[in-house]
Formats: sequence, C-alpha cells, structure tokens
Amino acid sequence: MEFTADQLKELESRGLTAADVAIQIHRFTKEILPIKLERPCIPGDGIHVLPASECHRYLSIYENDRQPYSIAKFVPASGAASRMFKHLYNYSPEMVSDLTEEFILQFERFPFVDTLRKKLALNGIDLNVWKKENNWEAIFKSILYFEGLNYSNFPKGLVEFHHHHHRNITAFEEHIIEAIQYAKDKNGKCHLHFTLAPAHIDLVLNFIEKQIEHYYPYEDIVVTHSVQSEKSDTIALDENNQLALNAQGQFIFRPAGHGALIHNLQSIDSDIIFIKNIDNVTTSAQLEDTVFFKKVIGGLLISLKKQAEKIIEGLQQNEDHALENGLEFLQNWFQSGLPIGLSKDQLSRYVQLRLDRPMRICGMVRNEGEPGGGPFWVRLSDGSLSKQIVEKSQVDTADHHQLKILAEATHFNPVDIVCSIKNSKGAAYSLVDFVDHSTGFVSEKFQDGKVIKALELPGLWNGSMALWNTVFVEVPVSTFNPVKTVNDLLRAGHQIA
Repeated sequence: MEFTADQLKELESRGLTAADVAIQIHRFTKEILPIKLERPCIPGDGIHVLPASECHRYLSIYENDRQPYSIAKFVPASGAASRMFKHLYNYSPEMVSDLTEEFILQFERFPFVDTLRKKLALNGIDLNVWKKENNWEAIFKSILYFEGLNYSNFPKGLVEFHHHHHRNITAFEEHIIEAIQYAKDKNGKCHLHFTLAPAHIDLVLNFIEKQIEHYYPYEDIVVTHSVQSEKSDTIALDENNQLALNAQGQFIFRPAGHGALIHNLQSIDSDIIFIKNIDNVTTSAQLEDTVFFKKVIGGLLISLKKQAEKIIEGLQQNEDHALENGLEFLQNWFQSGLPIGLSKDQLSRYVQLRLDRPMRICGMVRNEGEPGGGPFWVRLSDGSLSKQIVEKSQVDTADHHQLKILAEATHFNPVDIVCSIKNSKGAAYSLVDFVDHSTGFVSEKFQDGKVIKALELPGLWNGSMALWNTVFVEVPVSTFNPVKTVNDLLRAGHQIA
C-alpha cells in the first residue's frame, strides 16, 4: 500500500501513520466477526439478583470503605439534541405521526415550553395565539432554530428535562445533583467528567459553571471534559475494499462510534468510576432508588476488588487454599467453567491473569422493549464463555438460532456501570489491551454519490470492555429513565411526582 506525500501529511495531521491505516483496513476486511451467542444471561445464570440483606451489606461497604478511593462520574454527553426532535422536522398538517400528535396534545407538559413562551414574548409573539391558530409549524421551528430555543444546534444535555423548585433543569444539572448524592470522595469533592463535541465545549462549560456558582456554591464540584479524539476516526473503504476518496482526492474519515471513548475513559485518574449516559436521569424527587443502587453496586465493586487482590496475593505467596478460593471466586462471579488439563502451577497462573484486569459491575433492568443491548453468555474464539453486553448489530441476523437466543433475553443494559481500571498498586491498566477488536461493526453509508463502508469500533460497554471482569446485577426499572425522543419526557420518571 503506497501513499502520496500529501496523503502521508494528511495522516500525520490526524496523529496517524500508514501502519495505523493498514491495521484499520485489516480489521475492516479480515477481523470483524459476528458475536457467537451461547445463551442469554438470566437470574441465577449470569445475573445476580441481590436479596435486600445483601443490598444493605454492600451499601454499608460503600459508605464505610470508600474513603481511601478517589471517585468520578463519567458521562458520554456529545449527543446532539436534534435526534430527540426528529419527528418535528418537516412537519406537515396533512401527515402527522403518532409521536408528533402526542407531542401536540401534551405540549404544555414539556418543561422547556415555559422558556419558549418567555423567549417568544421578548419578540412580541404570543405562544398561546400560535396554539389557538394551530400554527404548529412555527412553534416547532421556534423550538428547533435560533429564533427560539435553538435545540437543533444544542447538545442533548442542555435541553430542559424537568421542573425543579420553580425552575427548569437540564440533563447536565441533573447529573450534578445525582453525583453529589453518591460520588463524593473522602475530601467531599465531587468529580464529573463529560465527553463533549468540540462545537459545544464553551457553551456547555459556561452553562455548568454558572449553574454551580448560583445553585451549588457550598458543594466542591470539579467538572472536567474531553472530546473524542480525531485519531480515533476510522478510514472509509469503497465497495471493493479500496481506500475511499472524496472529490478532492482526500481520505474519508468517519467518527468511530462510542467505542472510541475507551481512550477518554483511560484518562480518568480515579479508583472508582461510575458510567452513565447523559439522557438517563430522573427528577431529584425520584432519586432514591437510583442513589441506593449506585451505592450498592459501588460497594459490590469494592468488595470484589478487595477479594480479587487478596487471592492474587495469596497465590503469589503460595498460601494454603488460595488456588481453591480463587477458582471458586472466578466461577461464582465472572465465568462459567474452567480450562481443562492444566497443572496446579498453570491454574495458579491462569487465576492470577484472569483476576488482574479491569473490573465492572453492570446494573441490568428487566427488558420492557427498550432498544439497545442485553447481557449474554458469548463463546469466544478460544472456546471459553464470557459475559458480554451485546447489541443486535453484532449478531449474525441471518442465523435463526442466534436470533432466537437474542429474543430470549430477559434483561436490558441501561448503561449503569461502576468500574475500576487500576491494579492493586494503583497503576492504570492499558484498556486497549482488553478490547475484542473482532466485535466492531461495518456499516454502509452514502456519500458524494457513492457507497462507502464505515467501521465503528467495538462499543464502549460492548466489545471495548469484552475482556474485563464483568458482573451483572439486577436493578429496578425505576433507575432507568432514558430520553431517546422528546416524548420520553412525558414518562413518570421525568414528571413531578
């Protein structure tokens, strides 16, 4: 594969080399394979359903034993608000979708309507008159564009989600309110890290700074941010798996999906990291379940991390029963079955290697038809079984047996994760070493009048964490309140209780 001097300079500007591109192309054409589902994870087989006594025990562990640990909350927040409002674009009175009809009928229940009414009034426009005239086209435009709320150019986190004490609250602020409840370190500091789109950085940080200064002056809140590195963008291929070029003869690069955020997560220098999507928040009046179970899974992480470190130390010092304890611990929490035919020394080494890696506890809710991934036992290339969060796009949908297993899932992944990415000595693992690169996804896009192939990296909580030690725990559906369309704000978790 040969590149021109201009092309090499273009790669260098992105922090890439010709070798990096060659690796991408190899993964594109040779490595991407469908996931092999063995069976869904269900209660008693891959999903732990903790009795009340155990929940309170882990809650106590978190509250009493977290002092030595630094804590952060990591929130992927670069998503655009425009996706929430897609059913309002190109509105036509002659063709009204069910979502749009519901939006119109429930219009006054959306918190941002108050702000819209005040903003229009400053320009001499009465929103109530527009409503009486059924001028919904003008109303929708005022929500989406600059003359009004300008939500089509905002990140989702700046949309007003909830009413709260006579004012409206955005998703960003709800994450701050939530984090204060469970993510403070021993010094009372509350660390939040948001991943942002470059175009929104100043807008978001200025907003957050003002809200903290005005409403939380006595809280020690530290907000940091990062962007998805341009280096993580993946190169596009044409239909013949050759490098696709644009009209100017330049390479076509595309964002590689949320799996690229594994590098952002790597940069977080904290012992305990909570991960949650920007749109999964509820009102402060309904936070009790969320905070309780965040502490529960946090306590479980601390407990398992301590046990794993004790077992590794025992194996290194050849303590009695360390191997038996390690094998039992592995099977109880992380894997099904053990390798056959290994000597005692080999088994000891195996357990140490198996435990010395990043760890995550993932809350799982009962499947109520939400789109997204679920928990499954997956057969890896070496024949072993592993617990994974799997999206439909990762499965060979032409295989009816695989589709049947996919449909049998009882639980859903709400992206409710607490994790540790450091070893017992406090050094961070190299997270790219624990990515299953075969779980990426190739999609076809139409650009510049031709079909191109785009590579998405393994999802952040899918293949990017495939080789982590993983525990699935059932949590109540009350802890899961996603907002995929603006109409989801009408659900109970987003309304005043």
